[in-house]
Amino acid sequence: MMNDWKKYKLGEIGNFFGGVTSISKEDYGHGTPFLPYKNVYKNSKVNIKELELMNVKQQDLQKRSAKYGDIFFTASSETPDEVAMSSVLLDEVENLTFNGFCKRFRLNNFDTLLPEFARYLFRDNSFRNNVYQLATGDIRFNISQESLASIEIEIPNTETQTHIAQILTSFDDKIELLGQMNQTLETMAQAIFKEWFVNFNFPGFDGTLVEGLPMGWRRGKLGEMTDIKTGKGLKRNEFKYDGEYSVIGANGELGKTDKYLLDDKFILTGRVGTLGAINISYGKKWYSDNVLIMKPYSYFYYTYFILKLIDMNSLNRGSTQPLITQTDLKNFYTLIPCTDVLNLFEKIILNLFEKIFSNNHQILTLTSLRDALLPKLMGGGVFV
Repeated sequence: MMNDWKKYKLGEIGNFFGGVTSISKEDYGHGTPFLPYKNVYKNSKVNIKELELMNVKQQDLQKRSAKYGDIFFTASSETPDEVAMSSVLLDEVENLTFNGFCKRFRLNNFDTLLPEFARYLFRDNSFRNNVYQLATGDIRFNISQESLASIEIEIPNTETQTHIAQILTSFDDKIELLGQMNQTLETMAQAIFKEWFVNFNFPGFDGTLVEGLPMGWRRGKLGEMTDIKTGKGLKRNEFKYDGEYSVIGANGELGKTDKYLLDDKFILTGRVGTLGAINISYGKKWYSDNVLIMKPYSYFYYTYFILKLIDMNSLNRGSTQPLITQTDLKNFYTLIPCTDVLNLFEKIILNLFEKIFSNNHQILTLTSLRDALLPKLMGGGVFV
């Protein structure tokens, strides 16, 4: 019951500390484990499979290291809904440091708040609403350590926390398993793509090349294969916590809104800020103006894997921040095989992606059930 729950300000049960900021381009890709912003934003639990490597200074290893139970909050973002998204480290990772656009919250002890429970507490709408009120900014939004420390939370005893965390974790474990299955299926599809269109080892090929390509194949512009559009921005008051439709940005879901921009299957990539990721999106969604939306005229999955081969950073023409234009992407030269091979490839790959989409439907169902249960558990409305 709620009268068994106690109130605390975050500053009373732990302390905040900033991440690594003194990083150059030469520091990326080697060194010690590093927690990037996107990992914190996307995952309620730090995904240790998606950590990066960073050459950080010794003083950062000492002051800005992470340990089991640490909670990370995004401190700055392009929308208020992305501010103070949290992720809890539930693994032991030696010499792990974290991005400077994040804040580390280290609990004084686990007697008051359990990390497994914190994973869900700080993703609940009651906490997110408090954050939304404290976010400041216009073009870019921020939240200070002092503001975070002032937020009041209400939590039960640790026995109840354990029970709640176990219920919600059971959903996330199933979601994670389905996600791993999808990764395996896509890896299989990508292996077929590479074998056919990179190694030229496809059914019926006799080994004859004309100007370095199989007969009937050619090179052409990406714009011949797909339509490319830019998403549309939303005003701050158009984001709704209880909105029906997801708002999709370069880093994934930015929040919810009451309206949708498009209803179809698309290929997405970041247009500004975040470059490189290529994703498939389908259904009714709103797409922000920091993504490029691609609808292939035909051969959807071939176009998808071709885009995954492109080094998007090579198309960057931004000065203050990374930027890709529609024109540059449309003019990118790529391989266009003959239709017989493309038709066969699409038929084979469609079977794999139909299973992926089926798994995604299960993931959405489980996510909706978990998200519907979360406020009830956090509000004491369900007895455990």
